[in-house]
Amino acid sequence: MPDMAVEGIFRKNGNIRRLQQISDALDKDSTTVNLSDENPVQLAALLKRFLREMPDPLLTFRLHKLFCAAACEWLRNTGGRL
Repeated sequence: MPDMAVEGIFRKNGNIRRLQQISDALDKDSTTVNLSDENPVQLAALLKRFLREMPDPLLTFRLHKLFCAAACEWLRNTGGRL
């Protein structure tokens, strides 16, 4: 998959006007939107917007301490290696 080689994909903002157009089209009728026509940076920007606008966080505050503990345990066991 060539799109996985795009460096800094989540650091870049993408085209703000195009991002709004895609968002509006998805809100209106998601079946008419072909995301494969978009570049990887634009798709990353769309994902960031979606996550930012969620009514509740993806990682809830209730589970935050558990997530941190699991991450620390993983780091201890693996030395941070994937």
